[in-house]
Amino acid sequence: MSARETIRSALGGAMRLGFDRETMERSIRFTLTVMAPIVVTLVTGPENWLVYAMVSAIVAFAGDAGGPPLARFGWMAIGPLALSAGLALGALAAGHLGFVFALSMGAGLAYGLVETAHPHLLLATRFFAFGVVLAGLVSAPVPVDYLAVLVMLVISWLISLAGDLHDGQWHPLSVPPAASIGLSLKGPAGPRIAFAIAVMLSIGAALLAAQLLGSLRPSWTCLTVLLVMRSEVVSSLRLAVERVIGTLGGVVVAVLIADLGNHRLTLFAMALAAFVRWPAQQFHNALGVFCLTLFVLLMVEIVSPDRQTTALLLHERLTDTVIGAIAAGLGLLAFNRLQRWIGPIAQRSRPPRQEA
Repeated sequence: MSARETIRSALGGAMRLGFDRETMERSIRFTLTVMAPIVVTLVTGPENWLVYAMVSAIVAFAGDAGGPPLARFGWMAIGPLALSAGLALGALAAGHLGFVFALSMGAGLAYGLVETAHPHLLLATRFFAFGVVLAGLVSAPVPVDYLAVLVMLVISWLISLAGDLHDGQWHPLSVPPAASIGLSLKGPAGPRIAFAIAVMLSIGAALLAAQLLGSLRPSWTCLTVLLVMRSEVVSSLRLAVERVIGTLGGVVVAVLIADLGNHRLTLFAMALAAFVRWPAQQFHNALGVFCLTLFVLLMVEIVSPDRQTTALLLHERLTDTVIGAIAAGLGLLAFNRLQRWIGPIAQRSRPPRQEA
């Protein structure tokens, strides 16, 4: 089978996963966005800034809420700015394990408090925590890494605008307006506080386990906790299981591709994984996790200095994900108990309602 026939066959399979016009456009935008820094490395060679650029691209894409150009840029900038703030604080705390843990757990506390609030608050707290751990425990960024975050934010925005120009109209705003952020934080305080403490404890436990096991990328464990923990316990447990299954599949395929040592095949597999990521996600969450995991691990293969490091990181991705999933499960048990304790206290502390 020729390369062209292989591509057509793969795309045909992707279409059967559930492509409609909207999903097709989203897939094209996502592929162009995340492959842009990869294309640059074909000229410059693999550089450490690629990791920061890639995270910025994914987070900016996740924050794309449509709307007119300037408003859209503002929404898309929230995630990369939070990531940069986390990176800056994590870099300041690097070498001081207690401070990194405290910052990460504090970010987890903030995530828990806004988990049911505006989606961009969720995005910001999630990737602020990821930035803290990435800079504090993995690799402290240098100025060019922050520049890569900014450049990819702009590129992501331009790709988003280009897609709308092709359609002939701006996509409408798809999230509640900024003015609703305060309103979204209202509600019973007890469950919110209990869940925030549970997330904080889960992140601390996950990072501690990763450190004890000598993990090279403890940021993966932190991100797993933040991606699967929800105040709705059943859905959290389902997300945790699906994330482990999808990650396992992504690791297995990434190992097979890495063993072939074919650079062109690696780039093609990355592009294909990015392209089918959203229809796969619609079909089943584990498939979406599989596609994104495969894409990230193939990027890791590109930037890793040698085959031994690549093999170690590919296998470690699964270990770190399992650690994060277990920590999230333990956190959910803690959440259940904390609700019983904090709920009545919060209820008693509320001021009495004034009768009309």
